[in-house]
Amino acid sequence: MLGVVVWVAAIGLTYGPVLATLTRDWRTDAMYSHGFLVAPIACFLIWRQRQRLQTTPIEPSNAGLVLLAGSLAVFVAGTLGAELFLTRMSFIGVLAGSILFAFGTRQLRLVAFPLAFLFFMIPLPAVIFDRIAVSLQLVASALGEQLLRAASVPVLRDGNLLRLAGGTLDVNEACSGIRSIGALLMLTALIGYVAESRTWQRALLIALSVPLAIVLNGARVALTGIAVTYFGSSAAAGATHELMGLAVFVASLVTVWLVHRGLAAAIGETGQLRIT
Repeated sequence: MLGVVVWVAAIGLTYGPVLATLTRDWRTDAMYSHGFLVAPIACFLIWRQRQRLQTTPIEPSNAGLVLLAGSLAVFVAGTLGAELFLTRMSFIGVLAGSILFAFGTRQLRLVAFPLAFLFFMIPLPAVIFDRIAVSLQLVASALGEQLLRAASVPVLRDGNLLRLAGGTLDVNEACSGIRSIGALLMLTALIGYVAESRTWQRALLIALSVPLAIVLNGARVALTGIAVTYFGSSAAAGATHELMGLAVFVASLVTVWLVHRGLAAAIGETGQLRIT
């Protein structure tokens, strides 16, 4: 118990300011508002493994000290370079190293996914986030243009601007789909871990979630373009815009669940994929 108290105190002193700025980002950045849910979900996933954790032998490993040292080195580098992403990432490494040192490899393996799940609560560096957002804006506008043309709606695309008869649709960062992709990745990983028993099935679900979200977001842009064509630019703002975004996210989540059910039906009890 004394060791636990010392460890908690050390974590608090070292990472208290880091966690404080992290929760501030969750409050102020809608992109990462789901961060408040990540840690409780990870704790619940560990609690689900409580019986296996109790029956798995504890075999402390000095390799945990190596992981701890490496994570603390990342923390120091992030602190000196004023890079919040590195300091926050190092916190998860410190948790993993502590578990490996105190409890061993087999115990760490049981909680590996909950620990990895914590990465969803850490905002990406601004330079990476901006590059992804700009790329997704162009993809969404290009896909929306093609779908509008397929629907016989006159449209002229200029970068991420769609010029329509009823006005101009600006596919900005909010319309890029990056927010829904992040949330969908988190939920898909959770569904895969809880509902799938094989690693390749989990990986397949996660891999499908990204292109699925991109395609459905392109469809949302096209539907918004149709609304702008017939009802004017006001159709691309306010409650209508928010409802379309929510509908696309729900449709993506439902499709992922249907893929999961399809895999379960195709595999059956044999554990082998049946293609007919």
